[in-house]
Amino acid sequence: MGSEKGLRKFLKSKEFTLLVILVVLVAVYTVLCSLAGKNFLTMDTLMAIINSIVITSFLAMGAGCLLLTGKMDLSVVSIGCVGGIFVTLALKNWLWPWPVAVITALIICGVLGIVNSVLVNEFNMQPFIATMASNYVFKGIQMWISWDYKNNLAPNIAINHPFTNWLGTKQLFGFIPITIVLMLIFFVIYGVMLKKTKFGAQVYLIGGNPMAARLSGLNPKRISYIMFANSGMLAGLTGIVYVARTGQANQLMLATNQFTGLIAAMLGGISFFGGNGGMVGVFIGLCILNTFSTGMSILNFDTYWSALLQGVVLVVALTLDLGRGKKITKSVSKKVDDEPEKVAGKVGSGK
Repeated sequence: MGSEKGLRKFLKSKEFTLLVILVVLVAVYTVLCSLAGKNFLTMDTLMAIINSIVITSFLAMGAGCLLLTGKMDLSVVSIGCVGGIFVTLALKNWLWPWPVAVITALIICGVLGIVNSVLVNEFNMQPFIATMASNYVFKGIQMWISWDYKNNLAPNIAINHPFTNWLGTKQLFGFIPITIVLMLIFFVIYGVMLKKTKFGAQVYLIGGNPMAARLSGLNPKRISYIMFANSGMLAGLTGIVYVARTGQANQLMLATNQFTGLIAAMLGGISFFGGNGGMVGVFIGLCILNTFSTGMSILNFDTYWSALLQGVVLVVALTLDLGRGKKITKSVSKKVDDEPEKVAGKVGSGK
């Protein structure tokens, strides 16, 4: 009985809808590629799709967690560049041990995320405005730490280090890149944290109805600080993984991922208004975006079509989310007005 109820719930979920879209997209590309005399549904293509979402996945996790609290961060790419460039310089020029370099970079990126949180929570700036402004500040930081003052240019810094070589090229069973394993581990950790823990329940309530969260004795500012720091650290991890996979760091190394993480999070069902969605949807959303891009590449379409699609997807996702967000807010507000003690009790027990 319980399994049947769970199945019905899954069939009505956003994740199931996204899964259907992904299957349809794969079927369409399989037919189109077959008509063009090419193969799409192969193990190589599957690995290429999964491999292509690794870089963006960490940005999407950070963006998704922030969106759940009703916040967003437009500076993650610059923060990620700071993290990647810092690790590259620490390993190559300063000869730091790799654990020290990685941990220090993640802490720095987390602090930059906290700077955004201060602007939003203490100076009452809108997240969009605050993080758009800080984005330029962080760009200045990345240029400052990497600028070649002798030749007056921003160099492309190549690196050949045992740690980055291992992270970028190591494969399990001879065909699964270690970065894919790392990505999947993080998805599981964040998925469980959001859906199965008391902290995750608090995140959803704060994003869905901040007033109810305060009445329940929660501290939305504290959660916001944690999530902004988390977003910054995940951006730093993105930069480190990028450096490991490409063997270089530069000022534009994550430029094409400026909004991809945010788009994937919203496409995956995480509401722009907060309080709704999860990591499973984010993962499927990433797969949809990269399946489209991979299919277009196999069919030899121009790359700007992929960028055009992302823009269209973001507009559609925002449009649908506006209506869904209004309904959710009205429903939650009515529930809180009718049963405030019940809502508070659920959060306190972590349900």
